[in-house]
Amino acid sequence: MYNPTYLDKRELKYIKRKDRLDNTFEWKNEAIQKLQDLNSDIIKLQDILIEEIKSAYELFSKIEKNGMSFLHGFKVIGHFAFEKEIAAKLYELDNPTKNQKAIIDKWDNISWYSREEIEAWQLIFDSLTGDFMPLSKARLNQKETRFWNLNIPDDKDLDFCSFLSHFLKFNKTFSNKDLMELTIKDFTPVVKVILNYDVNELSGFSSCYPYHNADSDFIYYMLEDRCRTLNNSFKWNKKNIEKILEVNNWLWKCTDVLKKELTELNNVFKSLSETDSKYQYYSIEGQIEYHGSEANDIATMVLQRELSRRAAFHFWSLNLDENNSEIRDSIHEDEKLNWNFEVFKPHLSEEQQKIKFHYFMHTVFVDDNIFSLEDLVRMREEDFKVCLEINWFGD
Repeated sequence: MYNPTYLDKRELKYIKRKDRLDNTFEWKNEAIQKLQDLNSDIIKLQDILIEEIKSAYELFSKIEKNGMSFLHGFKVIGHFAFEKEIAAKLYELDNPTKNQKAIIDKWDNISWYSREEIEAWQLIFDSLTGDFMPLSKARLNQKETRFWNLNIPDDKDLDFCSFLSHFLKFNKTFSNKDLMELTIKDFTPVVKVILNYDVNELSGFSSCYPYHNADSDFIYYMLEDRCRTLNNSFKWNKKNIEKILEVNNWLWKCTDVLKKELTELNNVFKSLSETDSKYQYYSIEGQIEYHGSEANDIATMVLQRELSRRAAFHFWSLNLDENNSEIRDSIHEDEKLNWNFEVFKPHLSEEQQKIKFHYFMHTVFVDDNIFSLEDLVRMREEDFKVCLEINWFGD
């Protein structure tokens, strides 16, 4: 089921641990009842998650109408975070025992190595339609009764909600024995708002890494080869250099927009936190992404979506939170450091070399090996997006 080539040793250890424990586990009536009780509790928690999502939609719709028109098209994403309650409590101890450290280590690892699969389940609410997206709507009412991987006797009458079904099917490291230790206190509803990220219902937004598997790696290597091939034939003529400088200028304009939007949202959350402790702790993060909106002579729309999905946009971002009201762009703080070196600088005139290059130009078009220079000179200003992610953490 899992290819060891793509797993680290510890991950493989916990996958094998799960298989070993499952081989000797017996689904007695008490165990099945525990699972059904957990399902009932998760259904109630899912109702809370849905209300939180709708509440966030109403709040941000109001903020948009009150002057922040840049929020138009935002989406609300809800999912369940997992942290074993006992491990969280043991973290607070100053001098945990050897046994307590083993408990922390166990739960940290089995949850970490199943995190991607668990968090792939989510509910997405689209502000443009005022409703959940299609797959999310299906998930709300989904019920499942059979799980081939659990080996529960066929004569048992089971009925599990969407999230628990997903959890049981796709986690890599929770054994059946571990499931018996779970309680509803181990799960927390999490809601966030995103803007301008390329959303699909199998991945929350485009900055999420694709799943690590052989097919994913093969596509990545193909894109790298494409990038190298196109860069080798790139012409450093006047027209192309002028376009490169133009794209760099667009990025600085996007940066100004991002700073403005971060500051405005930070002011809103500071005001909200004064009257509602639910917004006392928050983070607002933004980055610039490129999502082509039309095919060109070297990239179909399918290819452009793949390029954007795998590009290193996340290496540069700006953020604010309840403790930091000043935007700090550490990447660009050093006035003497110009990110035109390595590739761009040798082809620029003396005057052009004085132009400050954005870090995006370096990390995306030099270090990343996904977007080529040929892609760069075909980019359009309207396809650069200022993307935001807004989280709040309750009391």
